[in-house]
Amino acid sequence: MLFHASKKNKPEKTILKRRIRKGLIVLTMFSLIFLMFYAHHASRNRTEAIGGIIPIPCATCNILDVAAAGVIAEILRELFTDLIEENFDGHLNEHENWIVEEFFDDFAGPALAELSRFLGAYGIQQAQIAGAFFDAKTHLETQRLLFELHAEAHRDYHPSDDFCWFGTSAISLASSESRARLNALALSQRSLSRQLGTLGSAASVNDNSDKKTRWDQFVETYCDPNDNGRISNLTGLERACDRDGPGGSVAAGAEDIERVNRDIDYTRLIEMPRTLNVNFTDIDLPFNGSSPAIGGQNDPRVEQLNDEEDVLALSANLYGDDNLTQLVTIDQLRTSRAIRESYVDLRSVVAKRSVAEHSFNSIVAMKSAGTGGLLNFTGAQTGAHMAAIVRELMPPNTPDNEIVAILGENPSYYAQLEVLSKKIYQNPEFFANLYDKPANVERKSVAMKAIELMLDRALFESELRQEMILSVMLSSKLIELFKDVNSDAQREEDR
Repeated sequence: MLFHASKKNKPEKTILKRRIRKGLIVLTMFSLIFLMFYAHHASRNRTEAIGGIIPIPCATCNILDVAAAGVIAEILRELFTDLIEENFDGHLNEHENWIVEEFFDDFAGPALAELSRFLGAYGIQQAQIAGAFFDAKTHLETQRLLFELHAEAHRDYHPSDDFCWFGTSAISLASSESRARLNALALSQRSLSRQLGTLGSAASVNDNSDKKTRWDQFVETYCDPNDNGRISNLTGLERACDRDGPGGSVAAGAEDIERVNRDIDYTRLIEMPRTLNVNFTDIDLPFNGSSPAIGGQNDPRVEQLNDEEDVLALSANLYGDDNLTQLVTIDQLRTSRAIRESYVDLRSVVAKRSVAEHSFNSIVAMKSAGTGGLLNFTGAQTGAHMAAIVRELMPPNTPDNEIVAILGENPSYYAQLEVLSKKIYQNPEFFANLYDKPANVERKSVAMKAIELMLDRALFESELRQEMILSVMLSSKLIELFKDVNSDAQREEDR
């Protein structure tokens, strides 16, 4: 358009030259036509003058006609070529000018502008619609993700009831273990005091005072008249078990029939119960009775004192039946080397006894009364939860006293550990509840691993005690060989 529109603006001088040239060409053409017409007319006049009978040839007519026709044709060609070209260019320029000035400016331009505005507005509207879709998509995805996170949080942070068994039952494990260690230490101190004749103990008077005290305790508490081959009255141990002498009103034998021979029955006293009602750290255990005085009805403190007395009696019969002699005077220990060496040997025996007795003390301590609270079946204490676990393993309508007989009034560290490591897994519901949320299953796995570590620790401590006992036994076996070798070395040195 720009090229053709430029033709419209040609210089006026060029246009004038072309018009003059065209005028000259037209004038020349008309001159030739006039000459030809004149020549033909002259020839015709000549023929008519002779009479029109005899034609007179015109030698120059054909040559002039041919030459004039060629010139006229060339002139016509060039004339019409220029006319056609000029006419075509004129029409083309007019058409182009119409397109640019009228059609585009009046119709196409405004239409395209309107179309551009429409497309722009429509495109913006379409972009807004697409953006709204994207916003809605993002919002829905975010909302769905939030709901998924809510569901996962509800799933992962909603522990099951059976998982709470572990946490609730293990509340007092640490404190019960600490009390067990203190009880073991108290038993060890009491044993050393008895064997060494420490002031305040039954063996402090002389070496026979301990046995006299134990005999009186046996007659009052543990004696069974039917022992020692009783056949009839006044046989067996009936006279020995007579607490108030011949002719007395009190029947012979132990005052409490359930405590008969408990001072020598390790299985019944130590092995079978899961909890011993003993506590050498504090005599006042929690109790259900309303009377603060020891000895009231259903007062567990009476059972505590009985169990503690029975444990100490069994310990005295198992370890250190013969104590260190009390007949050695201070002067003898100062002046006699042999007596001093003998006393040192006696102390070595006491040390070896303490190693062996430590296993007994540790077992009693593990089964001593724990700190989980009474097994009252109603409170929120550890004992109540353990009772509920054991009750699920028992037949329906099992009396409470049977569960108490299994766990004890105050479940010991041993009883609590047994419930956590054994009793829970004996309930079929535990395995059914493993079909649970993955997070809860992992929590249970961690809890089971923690309990396994507790058991491994208890086994490790037991193995340490066993290794210590074996080392003492080996040392005792080697002492005679050591004495022989030492004596031979001294004799060789004397020579």
